[in-house]
Amino acid sequence: MEPILLAFLTGFILAQAIRLAKNHNIPIETHYTALLYISAAFYWLNFLNDWGWLLCAPVVPAKQEEKCFRTAEVDECREVVKSGTPAGEAKNAIPGLEARARPNQRLKVAFGIDSCFTSSDERACKGFRDGVEKLLYVDEAEWINYGDAARATTRQALDVESDSTSLFSVVQLMTLKTMMKVLWPDQFFEHITNEQISTLAHEVNLQWLRSKEGSDNSDDPFWNFDKQTPLKDAVKTVFPDWDETDSKKNPCNLILPGYETMWRVVLRCFVEVVARDHDQSTNWEKTLRAFSKIPTKQQLKESFFEADVPVTAAHIAKEALRLYPPTRRIYREYHDAAGQKTNVSADIEAMQRDPVIWRDHPKLFLPDRWIDIAEGYDHGFMPFGAKPFNCPAKRWKNVPMPFGISMVALLVGALIEATQGKWTIHGKFPDKTHPLDTDREAYGDATLQRL
Repeated sequence: MEPILLAFLTGFILAQAIRLAKNHNIPIETHYTALLYISAAFYWLNFLNDWGWLLCAPVVPAKQEEKCFRTAEVDECREVVKSGTPAGEAKNAIPGLEARARPNQRLKVAFGIDSCFTSSDERACKGFRDGVEKLLYVDEAEWINYGDAARATTRQALDVESDSTSLFSVVQLMTLKTMMKVLWPDQFFEHITNEQISTLAHEVNLQWLRSKEGSDNSDDPFWNFDKQTPLKDAVKTVFPDWDETDSKKNPCNLILPGYETMWRVVLRCFVEVVARDHDQSTNWEKTLRAFSKIPTKQQLKESFFEADVPVTAAHIAKEALRLYPPTRRIYREYHDAAGQKTNVSADIEAMQRDPVIWRDHPKLFLPDRWIDIAEGYDHGFMPFGAKPFNCPAKRWKNVPMPFGISMVALLVGALIEATQGKWTIHGKFPDKTHPLDTDREAYGDATLQRL
């Protein structure tokens, strides 16, 4: 105990003892009274020296356990995406844009981005979306260029001396390099090597995993973008004009939604079509190869089957997006009228495998299920979100090409074109009666082996 505080308490206790003695008419001058005062004072001082910290310690309220709500029910998922409101609750006390932005602050810290996903500024979000739509909604002639670029990149990725190469690396490279052509059409990347682009793709994936799995809850976590020198160097190498001080111009604003969510769908669609021994695999391969060579809206809906089952490239891509959605769960933050916070999520993966909706073997890869389903169907199918936060990649009507399904079909077709008869997939995959693992690191050891 501090000396000043000890002296103060000694004086206080003696004063109280004297007051007590006077109230009980005990003569202060007596020997016994003085002894009583001193004994009482030292008794209480000793007690306070041992336990007085309890009186001075701040009262720390018990940490309130965060509430969570997750749903895979269709209507509840739509409401979660729209407003962040859990089933049975009053309307979210915070606006929809803010409900979306708050859970995504992790991405802001991890990648230094400032986009519609991390901002609740309505004007800024509209500007970001308008810019993305201009990049995605291009005419069919440009899609021919995308197809050429995808096939050329895949051939280059497989032009190796080794008889074995990483499937992850090939898919990541061809996806990112093709998307760079889409998202930065006015930039020339001829001076950038495939190795440099592969490094960027790899670093983005690693950082995503770090930010998801890191348990550091501090304001400055170990995975803070400013601390990730390899990632920043990789971005700077591919985008040398990048101004690190301008988060709105950070290339990761477009890389994350354009590449990071796309490559995993492409990987699993390719494995399903080529390596799972489906009865119609040969026909699916022909259909996707044909589309990658002539990627038009009409070709997207054409079937090249020798059988009587007219499955198209669109059907195959939709089935991949259904079984393996780019975003497995969509997160929102909910506040009730009293300010109580609830972490809310729409389980898109579970919803798109719901047997109530997808009655015909919902966990199997069956593109022909889409033959009798009308274009634009989205009941229980939300790989690109839902209103009012539909991803621009979803749009089908009044655009030259529906970007999302077209790009999946094109990239998988380009992979088939480059590997057919030359390379085969080696990896531990489950029986085709079970879906592929959707963990981000699943099949990282899968390889392409030269025939």
